[in-house]
Amino acid sequence: MKLRLTIITFILVQGMLASAQDTLKLQEAIVLALQNNYSISLAENTARISDINNSEGNAGMLPKLDLSGTRSLAINNSHAEYFDGRIRDVPNAKTNNQNAGIQLSWTIFDGLNMFIQRDKLNELQQLSNTQLRGVVENTVSQVSRVYFDIAVQQKILDLYHEALNISTQRKQFAKVRLDLGSGSELTFLQATVDMNADSANYMKQQSVLYNTISDLNLLLCRDLNTKVLVEKNIPVNEALIYEELWTKVQEQSPELMEARSAINMANLTIREIKSVRLPRLTLNSAYSYSKSLSDVGTFTSNRNIGFSAGVTLNYNLFNGFTNNQKLKVAQIREESAIQDAELQKLNIEASLQQVYNDFQTNLKLVRFEKENMQFARLNWDISQQKYKLGAMNDIELRETQQKLMDAENRLLQSLFRCKSAEIELLRISGQLSDSVVPQK
Repeated sequence: MKLRLTIITFILVQGMLASAQDTLKLQEAIVLALQNNYSISLAENTARISDINNSEGNAGMLPKLDLSGTRSLAINNSHAEYFDGRIRDVPNAKTNNQNAGIQLSWTIFDGLNMFIQRDKLNELQQLSNTQLRGVVENTVSQVSRVYFDIAVQQKILDLYHEALNISTQRKQFAKVRLDLGSGSELTFLQATVDMNADSANYMKQQSVLYNTISDLNLLLCRDLNTKVLVEKNIPVNEALIYEELWTKVQEQSPELMEARSAINMANLTIREIKSVRLPRLTLNSAYSYSKSLSDVGTFTSNRNIGFSAGVTLNYNLFNGFTNNQKLKVAQIREESAIQDAELQKLNIEASLQQVYNDFQTNLKLVRFEKENMQFARLNWDISQQKYKLGAMNDIELRETQQKLMDAENRLLQSLFRCKSAEIELLRISGQLSDSVVPQK
């Protein structure tokens, strides 16, 4: 819960300094997700419960104090025969009993089990906080990925819009030339077909963008039809170093931290079972009051007030070897937890290597496609001039235009894959929630 509040507070401060209120910042989107996401709320509630349960009382370290009181009234027809021959009949004989007392019970030694239970509660609290951090990391990852996907889809939509404008102008130009008698109907028809194709691409891309925005609104737990305008810039951190990432993974990866917690819990279970072999010493104390009134019997009135104290020692000598069986099972589970942690570490290392290789590859592709797009843009500018001078036909112009669009599309896709890999690297290494606010 502290992690979530820290992130939200820090981002809100940054958001207050931001301008362009009509544009949804990435930090603002993450704030909404952290505030509204149901998965985070559930994980946060689990962490709060673990925090409440982590107390000396639940660990068995504190004494138990009970207050009790009873009162009873009985009416009986009494018939008594004594050894000396007397007979006594008392109809409707009343007996009135009153009892009250306060009892203290305190286990002062239980084979150190109370300390083991406290360690378990600490471990459970730490585990719930780790799981909360993992949910936060996953949520930030999902929001960031969809946010930048919207930026890419918006840029692709702009490309199709630009292509549609160009094809519309071509059609109008071909129509004018056809009306003047200097053009051909074939050229006009080709321009019309190209314009219709660009119109279809533009409409399909609008649907893709709308669905992506809907995905973001779903993560933010708000109306799916809410309009979203995101920042178009997609910054990439090129300074990520594999060795530093791997060090962070071993220090603060939520998955590895959960695996280590499972080992600790298994070890504590072994210690708990071993503690049963030791004696149990309990201190008992009481202060009681009792009073009895009776119409028959030896005493007509009997009252007792007093204090009592004692010590109880329990030591199990034999319980059918069940403790030995439990111990063997617990040791096997500890061994399994250790093996699972090693497997987790190996899988995460493999994932880190693969994602880092993808990151480096796409980083090179981004640089390459940026250079390639410059050539494609220059080629397009020259082709437009030639087309206006009549030195290039419509098919050649369309081919040049398509090459430019392909180059821009490849650049955007490489940039998005590179950013997605960066987000995943930070998530795997447990750094994503610490990097939601860009450093100045």
